[in-house]
Amino acid sequence: MNWQNYPFVRLVIPFAFGMVGAHLFVSPQHRMLLFLLCCLALVGLVLLFFSRKGNRIRESVFGVVAMALAFLVGMTLYAEKLYQMDCGVPQDSTCCQGVLAEVPVEKTHSRALNLEQEDGTHLMLYVSKEDTAASLAVGDTIYASIRHLQPTSNGGGEFEEYRKFLFYHNICATCYAPTAWWRVHPRRGGPSLLQQLRSMQSRLHRIYDERGVEGEAGGIVEAMSIGRKATLTPTIRQAYAAAGVSHMLALSGFHVGIIVMFLQLFFLGRLLPQRWQWVSHLALIVILWSYALLAGWSPSLVRATCMFTLLLLCQFLSKDPLSINSCALTFLVMTCGNPFYVNDVGFQLSFVSVGCIALFVQTTAERSLFLQRNPCVAWLYSLFMVSLTCMVFSTPLVAYHFGRVPLLSLLGNLALTPFVYVIILGSIFWWAFLWCTPVNETLTGVLNWTAETMNGIVRSIADLPFSTLEWHPNGLFTFGCYLVLVPLFYYLTKKLRKLPQ
Repeated sequence: MNWQNYPFVRLVIPFAFGMVGAHLFVSPQHRMLLFLLCCLALVGLVLLFFSRKGNRIRESVFGVVAMALAFLVGMTLYAEKLYQMDCGVPQDSTCCQGVLAEVPVEKTHSRALNLEQEDGTHLMLYVSKEDTAASLAVGDTIYASIRHLQPTSNGGGEFEEYRKFLFYHNICATCYAPTAWWRVHPRRGGPSLLQQLRSMQSRLHRIYDERGVEGEAGGIVEAMSIGRKATLTPTIRQAYAAAGVSHMLALSGFHVGIIVMFLQLFFLGRLLPQRWQWVSHLALIVILWSYALLAGWSPSLVRATCMFTLLLLCQFLSKDPLSINSCALTFLVMTCGNPFYVNDVGFQLSFVSVGCIALFVQTTAERSLFLQRNPCVAWLYSLFMVSLTCMVFSTPLVAYHFGRVPLLSLLGNLALTPFVYVIILGSIFWWAFLWCTPVNETLTGVLNWTAETMNGIVRSIADLPFSTLEWHPNGLFTFGCYLVLVPLFYYLTKKLRKLPQ
């Protein structure tokens, strides 16, 4: 591999290692020292840049210093995020205030209110179900006298994993407010655009429910179209996890890719003259980011939207979009905005899968003349290779995080992919023909039947013997697996490229 063709990859690797190092060894108090080291490395990089021409030793030193700077920047950003989370914990442990950032979530014995504070961090306030939390609107200001303030950075205890999950999702503390110990100040004026979009999922759910897309099938359709998974039952979640296809319930690159493919056909992006293609690409980018806001702004969806935005821009500027570089650039953009994305399981699996697909699948497919001349065979080949690559490279991470490996995920991906196409495209037409009752009712029947058939296939796969394998690798062993898998797949890909076309 010629690393000169992948400049962002060369930066992402030390940058990611810097974040991992900060996660393991750095405390928030080290952020100023790290910042000073970044400044020194930057000064050295600038000096070397103006004196490296014609000297190979200086060019090598320049590369080493650039990688060291990327490493230090990763550590600094992560340490700064840790400091921000520490400062977000209320100094007065008896009261708090914040703006309601999401629709209240109903728990077993309470309702959870996600409050955004002035510094951008969040609190999770739990209130009684008997209170009027259900009537709250996104954007309302909550003032509460609280009990049991618990910073999420404090590990240990029965809820350690849950606290870690909240901490890495920008929630710095949890607290409880008894009945009548909190009050609401309704938002002034109309809600902002972002607040309206955050509460839009509930409105879309009501429309789905009123038009007959409901029950278990409705939960699948909502998860794949608007990113709402609140109506998915624990049983169906467990079945999809056992079959190794739970990623199909989370909006990601696969779903966004289908939408982009359809929109490109709709906007005639491939047929327009070169000078007008920028209009089509700009419209696609605006629609994708609007959809990401509408569907909940999940890390996997944001990653996919960033990726396709860059790919659309690269397609307009160059015939070779360099998807590996686009993936690396997307990683940099997202983690600079929120360093805690690196701790999100979906984010990790998404980037591992997309990066390996771009590195090992796309390059071999593009070099095959037979596949280029046979689109149907190329689609089947891509479907099989993408499923196989995702299964192989996601297995160590899945085992590390969940302690089990779905052995039949390849079968599940191959069987369910056509149904995902039907649900996503059917949902687009369902909303487009909301005004036409006969067509809408027909599409409702199609969506319900497709989702029910998917659920039946998933249950059949999950019930097969040896569908899952218990495996609990530690972090070092998981990293070692990737040190073996990446060179092995690269060697095999290199051999495939040398085969006669």
